[in-house]
Amino acid sequence: MNKVYTCLILLLFTISGCATNPVTGDSDFAIVSESREIEQGRRYHSAILAQYGVYDDPELQAYVNRIGQQLAAKSHRSYLKFTFTVLDSPDINAFALPGGYIYITRGIMAYQGSEAVLAGAK
Repeated sequence: MNKVYTCLILLLFTISGCATNPVTGDSDFAIVSESREIEQGRRYHSAILAQYGVYDDPELQAYVNRIGQQLAAKSHRSYLKFTFTVLDSPDINAFALPGGYIYITRGIMAYQGSEAVLAGAK
């Protein structure tokens, strides 16, 4: 039985690894590579758009994207291609997928009184 556990542990270390957390500087155990993370986000992005639809307001989309890109440029992963999308949903929600895909619903936009609130600063 110990051989089975040893093989499983070795397999786990083979398909994963340690990565330096750019925020803390500590080593983190990473199971998914960054390229795999980006691919997962890209794949699920299509499913999110199919489920909710993009809110048909180019000015609002540009506004949210501008603020999001400004924040992303200051993040520890500023090299990623971030995608910010306003979804056509009355739900009060915002969420993200792996790889830089960020979503905010039109329902939550009614509660955004300023750019600072939208950006999470206030």
